[in-house]
Amino acid sequence: MDAVAAEAGVAVQTVYFIFHTKRELLQAAYELAVLGPDGTPPHLTEWWRAAEAEPDVSKAVAGLVEGSLEVYRRAAPLVCAVHRDEDARPAYEFNEGLRREGYAQMLAFLSRKHPLRDGLTKPKARDILLTLLGPHVFFVLTTELGWSEREFGRWVAAAILRELFGIESEAAVQPRPRHRAARR
Repeated sequence: MDAVAAEAGVAVQTVYFIFHTKRELLQAAYELAVLGPDGTPPHLTEWWRAAEAEPDVSKAVAGLVEGSLEVYRRAAPLVCAVHRDEDARPAYEFNEGLRREGYAQMLAFLSRKHPLRDGLTKPKARDILLTLLGPHVFFVLTTELGWSEREFGRWVAAAILRELFGIESEAAVQPRPRHRAARR
């Protein structure tokens, strides 16, 4: 709380007055990171809706990965920091529960576009999706190992298609053109 107050240029009492506890401060920061400046939950964003409407599973996965990168740019560093803090653990677990629910929805509409590979159950497929398209993997590959976001996006889209649907296709994971310039 002291560090946040110092960075914001306010008294630590101000931070406590607004957020009351470190847990509340971290939850507010996480919500801002995930929802972005306009406060839109991922499942209500244009990129999610476009992926849901896209009939081709490869293009839908590419759109979901591209949209997720926007969220992870903001959220991954925070998730990794919070993960190491025992006081923040309950908030982390709450937010991971929300992510599990969202990814179950994502898997539901993706599996209507193309069947899961033989022998893969929906719970296992959701777990694979949570792992591959998760903030930890994004953070490690893009921050610690120096991958570009584009490299990560192409790899994770191909991995999702292969691991969930048995689809091997590099060409299928080309991201759609964006309205604004992509970062990195």
